[in-house]
Amino acid sequence: MKGSMIKFFATALFTLLLLILVGCTEKKETITQDENIKTIEAVLQNSLTGPSDELKQILDRESEEKYEALNQYEDKTFKDYFANETSHRDFVNNYGSLVMIQPNSDYYNFKIKNIEYEEVDANDSVYNFSVELQFEKEGSEKSEAGIVTGQANLTEEHKIEGMLIRTKDFWSSRSKEIKDIRDKYVKDGKVLLLVAPDPSLSAGKPYGYLFHFTAPFETFKGKELAIYAYHKETGEKITGLSPETITEPSTGYSTLERFTATFAIPKSGLWRYEVVLDGESYADVVLAVKE
Repeated sequence: MKGSMIKFFATALFTLLLLILVGCTEKKETITQDENIKTIEAVLQNSLTGPSDELKQILDRESEEKYEALNQYEDKTFKDYFANETSHRDFVNNYGSLVMIQPNSDYYNFKIKNIEYEEVDANDSVYNFSVELQFEKEGSEKSEAGIVTGQANLTEEHKIEGMLIRTKDFWSSRSKEIKDIRDKYVKDGKVLLLVAPDPSLSAGKPYGYLFHFTAPFETFKGKELAIYAYHKETGEKITGLSPETITEPSTGYSTLERFTATFAIPKSGLWRYEVVLDGESYADVVLAVKE
């Protein structure tokens, strides 16, 4: 009898300890997941709500002043949520304030109605997300809604290592012309060039462009770089940037991460911008120019 009682209490104690252990583990996982979602949500709110008055004022500035102000704005708004400088730069060069350039140009205002999350890999903290966006034209009382999806990968410290936001799919579903726009050049699965034009880009006046090259500076050093633009409908060609020898990286960077150029496009429509390096085609993008 005595042995049975001891066995009973030992079993009960083991079960209690197991329940406590499981409970603590589940609580830790819940806390971790909550912290990860807080990080993702902060970045999404900052990226997909707006454009804010501060960002509008920055986008209205002259080209050189604008790009410096954008750098400061993006550091202040996003940097603390990313694991390192590389993940932060990758995000702002693909998304960041760039996400709001199209809405600002078309006079739309965006706000997030709801975000749904799905943890697809608990070991590596990978989350899919689906964002319901509400947007309306300035001065209009009619609003529309749409869905933007994406994925985020976080570290144990709840910092983002990599993030994908499928904004192009969202815009493409609303405009045939946007489907033909391609603001990046990809070769062998790698992005070699991303171009961000002035959000007010229209025909007949000089506007600034930011060319983000991802290759090491040695790729360009000592070579002549030129930019040409071709009207997609008529084939008309203009010289945006005459050949110039590259001797220094972008100010404050070790590469041509923020190469800028300013020139005028003579007519509206879709234009293919080609970057030529030492007389050979290096990369191209397709942008829309308003009337």
